[in-house]
Amino acid sequence: MCAIAGVIGPDNAADLARRMTEAQRHRGPDGGGLFTDPGAGLALGHRRLAILDLSDAGRQPMTSRDGRWTIVLNGEIFNYVELRRELGGAFRTATDTEVLLEACAAWGVEKAISRSVGMFAFALWDSKERELVLVRDRAGEKPLVYFWDGKTLAFASELKALEPLHERRLDAEALDCYLALGYVPAPLAIFRNCRKLPPGHLLRFRKGSLRVDRWWFPEQTGETPEGSRFERVSKLRALMADAVKLRLRSDVPIALYLSGGLDSSAIAAECVRLGAGPQAYTVAFDGDETDLPYARETAQKLGLRHQVLRVGRGTLAQDLESFRRQYDEPFADSSAVPSLALARALAGRYKVVLNGDGGDEALAGYRHYHYIGVKQAAKAAAAALGFCDGRAHGPLGVYVESKVTFRAGERIRLLNGNAGDDTLASVLASQSYLACGRNGGALGRALWTDRHLYLPNDLTYKMDIALSSFGIEGRAPFLDHRLLEWAQGLPARDLVRRGSGKILLRAAYAGDLPAAVLDRPKHGFGAPVDRWLRGPLLAAAAESVPCPLLERDRQKGLSGQKLWTLFALAAWAREWRATW
Repeated sequence: MCAIAGVIGPDNAADLARRMTEAQRHRGPDGGGLFTDPGAGLALGHRRLAILDLSDAGRQPMTSRDGRWTIVLNGEIFNYVELRRELGGAFRTATDTEVLLEACAAWGVEKAISRSVGMFAFALWDSKERELVLVRDRAGEKPLVYFWDGKTLAFASELKALEPLHERRLDAEALDCYLALGYVPAPLAIFRNCRKLPPGHLLRFRKGSLRVDRWWFPEQTGETPEGSRFERVSKLRALMADAVKLRLRSDVPIALYLSGGLDSSAIAAECVRLGAGPQAYTVAFDGDETDLPYARETAQKLGLRHQVLRVGRGTLAQDLESFRRQYDEPFADSSAVPSLALARALAGRYKVVLNGDGGDEALAGYRHYHYIGVKQAAKAAAAALGFCDGRAHGPLGVYVESKVTFRAGERIRLLNGNAGDDTLASVLASQSYLACGRNGGALGRALWTDRHLYLPNDLTYKMDIALSSFGIEGRAPFLDHRLLEWAQGLPARDLVRRGSGKILLRAAYAGDLPAAVLDRPKHGFGAPVDRWLRGPLLAAAAESVPCPLLERDRQKGLSGQKLWTLFALAAWAREWRATW
């Protein structure tokens, strides 16, 4: 977990980059650096969380041996050992950063990243061609936001670093999507002239011209799993084993977040099989110890050191304060609050933690995947009759619109004419890779949509911000692109059956994990927003909502997720002093 920043164009590029880098100090408390090319009006900044090669040799920005290329990297190239062996030659450091840098110099950017297994967002400056390239990883584990007004291009790991440029002025289309989804999807960003680089994309900037292209094409990659069920189980175990093995590479100790669910338990089993045996942590919130018995039983069966971190009710105000301050876009996923509490509990103990993120999207863990065909047929019929949104957008639109908080008509009235009639549909249409999810039946479309819309814009954003706020790097083996590409071809019978999900994953770990964990239904990591809004947050909600950014009369009488969505927006807008 590091922070990158950069500016090209203005005379004060170096000063801007320095300020942007400093605004992200929490992501990289172990040092920083700055590179400038005055002739190009360029400055690149970096904050470091030292995990590989803890010496000063691992500092960034880093320049290639031939002096042509300079890089700033946030993230990890997990297969750097194998890539370094292929590249040959002498290396000055033991870092994955230098391996990626020299791979780009030797093979070109596209080939280097296509051969990289990892989570990364980086900027690469070519001093010969005067070209800046920004790259984001396949699953969107590492964030990359940028500002472009036709004259100045600036980028950073977090939107708060771009504050000197965007002036906190709202983007109406982004706010419209937030009211629909509870998060702002790429390529939109909440402030004007700001954008997120979508996962699996790269941006090239040269001679004042900016172009964004896809570099990952999951619909053209991967394989159709064939053979017997035993062979598919074996393949899944092999993919999981290698994903975990690569993510155990570190020069600092690694912890495991053991939630008591199947995903983190499967990772724990692979760690033990590999001889790692990391310290396992489970967070228990006062009044809710649902996960604890399962986590304890797993740790005992696997022989893991296990510690329970207890979070009291009295930290709610502190967690909400962090929520408003750290999430630099409005965010209505209530699980962000306990995620921050989890990160705070781990702070100062470990720099790296393994977690089970992505298992539900890869292998069909959510309950709404059960009988998804029947559910979506009913939604499509309702949309055709005008009872819900999604009628004009095909099967993909029906699925997305079935999950929105505020329908299109409600959003138009709330925004009081500040956004177009159907921003969400436009965003879905503009994301060409989402259209690939129109095939594969109802379950295939739902999984594809969640992997490419919800996962990179909600789940990975939530965990990245929560962990980075306390200088922690999260590693998620289920987000290994090789596993994702293989899993997208699995037949439905390996995913859901008779009201149960993750069928193949349960079979793969039947001999390693307790029966109670294998048979356990999905248990979410949300927060009791209804109870909060009627209890400890009642006064705060009443003070904040109606939100002054929205049409006042349309905010009366709301409750549940709709009220939480407006409360999160109002609290965020007050913290960031957002205006139209």
